[in-house]
Amino acid sequence: MTKSEMAILDSRSPDEYIEASLKSRLSPAAKARLAKQWMERTGHTREDILYARNRHPYWRKKKMEGSVERTRRRLEAHNYSRGQSTPWSRERVEEFLSLNGKDRTGRYERKDWELAEHFGSSIPSIQYMRRKCRKVELLLGPRASKNRVVDYLLCAESVLSRGPEAVEASFAAARAKAKAGAAKPKAKPAAKAKAKPASKAKPAPKAKAKAKPAPKAKAKAKPVAKKAPPKAKPRSR
Repeated sequence: MTKSEMAILDSRSPDEYIEASLKSRLSPAAKARLAKQWMERTGHTREDILYARNRHPYWRKKKMEGSVERTRRRLEAHNYSRGQSTPWSRERVEEFLSLNGKDRTGRYERKDWELAEHFGSSIPSIQYMRRKCRKVELLLGPRASKNRVVDYLLCAESVLSRGPEAVEASFAAARAKAKAGAAKPKAKPAAKAKAKPASKAKPAPKAKAKAKPAPKAKAKAKPVAKKAPPKAKPRSR
């Protein structure tokens, strides 16, 4: 067995194992064989090795190379919102809590893109809810009632960041507002003035027919004076 192989098998922690593995020039197949032997010898798991690997500066730098482009492609591939923003109602938050469980190792049982597909949302929306869940657990503890957790999750992330006092103050303000709204008498709607029926337009009076002027009486013809017969001349004797 070479010196590099012995260094890997003699590692006392996952961090030492990752460091020894990086310094060795062994092939990937040889490293895989040694990893199995080291886990059997120490009792560590594959998840322990991956956790230490992701924290190591070398692998973190490798992981960051091209990460912006990979992240962009991933977000585009798993955007199920169809351009619509669906609010997180109480019913949706309760369903989210039932699907956001973790396994024994503390890893989420469902990936963020699986929840995004289920809720018809985007990966950033799911990550937003998971951040809020972690903050609420820090504020209330793991034994808080489900209803209390949901109440807190319905608050904005900025309110949760200010602590439980800010959250309780927001609840008190909401209750006071609701109480004031209930105590305020509702203004009676103004009675609508009954519209008077439109008076029927009187028919325009018919124009009186103008009386025809009486026909002028024809002027009587003046009697023609009869000429007197000429006097007879006396007969001469």
